[in-house]
Amino acid sequence: MTFLKVFILYIIILLSLPAVYCQPVNNDTTFNTSTNNSLNPTSQKLVKSISDNKNDEEIAEDYYKLALELIRKGEYVKAETYLIRSIQLVASKKKNTRAAHYYRELAKVQELMKKTVEASDNYQRAADLSKDKTQQTINANDAERMRNPSNPELELELLNQNAQALSNSNDRKERALNYTQMANTNRALNQPEQALENYRNALNDIDSNSNEALNVKSDIATILAQTNNYEEAVELQKEVVEQSQKTADVATQTQQMRNLSNIYFSVNSTAEGVKLLKDAYELAVKKGNVKEAKASLISLVQFYEKNNKSQEALSIYKDFINTLDTLISKDSSLVDIKLFEITEEKIKQLEKEKLLNDELIKRKNKYNLMLVLSVFLLFALLILIIKGWFSIRRKNKRIALQSLRREMNPHFIFNSLNSINQFIAENNELEANKYLTSYSDLMRKMMENSNEDYVILHTEIEQLKKYLDLEKMRFPNAFDYELIVDPSLDTETVSVPNMIIQPNLENAIWHGLRYKDKKGLLKIKFYKENNKIVVDIDDNGIGLKESQNIKTKNQKLHVSRGLKNVQERIRLLNMLYKKNISFEITEKQNPETGTKVSIKW
Repeated sequence: MTFLKVFILYIIILLSLPAVYCQPVNNDTTFNTSTNNSLNPTSQKLVKSISDNKNDEEIAEDYYKLALELIRKGEYVKAETYLIRSIQLVASKKKNTRAAHYYRELAKVQELMKKTVEASDNYQRAADLSKDKTQQTINANDAERMRNPSNPELELELLNQNAQALSNSNDRKERALNYTQMANTNRALNQPEQALENYRNALNDIDSNSNEALNVKSDIATILAQTNNYEEAVELQKEVVEQSQKTADVATQTQQMRNLSNIYFSVNSTAEGVKLLKDAYELAVKKGNVKEAKASLISLVQFYEKNNKSQEALSIYKDFINTLDTLISKDSSLVDIKLFEITEEKIKQLEKEKLLNDELIKRKNKYNLMLVLSVFLLFALLILIIKGWFSIRRKNKRIALQSLRREMNPHFIFNSLNSINQFIAENNELEANKYLTSYSDLMRKMMENSNEDYVILHTEIEQLKKYLDLEKMRFPNAFDYELIVDPSLDTETVSVPNMIIQPNLENAIWHGLRYKDKKGLLKIKFYKENNKIVVDIDDNGIGLKESQNIKTKNQKLHVSRGLKNVQERIRLLNMLYKKNISFEITEKQNPETGTKVSIKW
């Protein structure tokens, strides 16, 4: 018996390392896989998604699908890894609706792995992220279940609440899983009747041709056997075996055959049980499935050892050893495993490359952002400099305007003081006082508006009248004046360039009208023409040419400067306010004498 145990141990160790018998595989990322294996095509799709640099949501979905394939094969550790990667890719996306689903699947896997704390946390995250109220409820209840793993009564109560929440849902998969969990909990509480009812409820939501349906029916058969309903249990399990042979893969077929053999052993039908185990073993050998051949072999050895049939055990071991090389060479699943290992390495390599590429992109984007910000700051600084430059220019123009306006005042003040002095010299104290009063009132008005580039027409007319009245006091027999305003002009709203009209009136009086041998006439007319305001200053004085002939050298210099002053202020006003103020002076021809000034704005 000692020799037999050593031999069995050797065989088990040998079978636990099947991959070493695989033929060498070309290290390529494109493989020919068996038609009934979906793991490698799914993993290849993930490789392609990462290689093609698809968006995070698509890659996350491929991770998820690969995890589902691994769950079907019982590879929970790897499935957990890929589900975590799915979550990492979508968790930061605010509008992603898949994160809650991935968290729930991760929690399910961790529940199968007995990681109750992690499962509880992830069920809760799924509840927090779910938009659907039913999903919120079942995830929250499952989180509570995992927080109390040793309390089956509470677990059953929470699962019942989930069943109620899912009763109106279209999610048959979740409903079937919930009924299965309830049945498993019933079994833990030794409630076989309730367990049978919940397993049967689960079958209503499971595809009858699926492996899940076969497993649930097998669980029902097991409960029937445990409750001494052997005949019913055998019949149901036979039905499962027959269905598996029609719809399922070799692994499922042999597993269900072993389940049936266990029921036979429980009713002491050893011959039928042993025959089923041998059939399962032979089927696994024929189909080239080392894992299932090993499982069936171990079940047979355990039966023979229990019944002291060492010779039969040795016989079947010899047969196994003789067929081992052929079995391994036929087992495509070993090649699939090796291929998947290679693919996993490729996935890891691509993930590293993607992380590196993402880091480079982040650095590049950061650099580009800094560059854009730098350009923006330089551009903003340039705008501020240009704006400051224009502001300074504008201020300089305003200062120049003020200087030009003030440049006109000394001449006017000098002439006015001369007039006052003349009145005093002639002992005309009354006229001197009257003149001084009018002069001071005019100067006050002019000083009030001295900083304004434009004044309203009403104010301008008032000032012009006061100025003309002063000049008439100075030259009482030299001229009369007429000031005409077109009724269509609103004198309270129309604006007039400040200190542009008055110097021209002064020129008309001082250089034309006062030299006339008889009393002259000065006409000032305001009107509108082609959407522009026009002022005409018309005098019948001696005219420009005659005025130049009779003036002294100093007077000629002054007149020239006065005209330039007006023209310069008009130019500055046009630049500052984007206006088109025009200034035109013409001399009348014979028989008329005098000048006409026309200003438009």
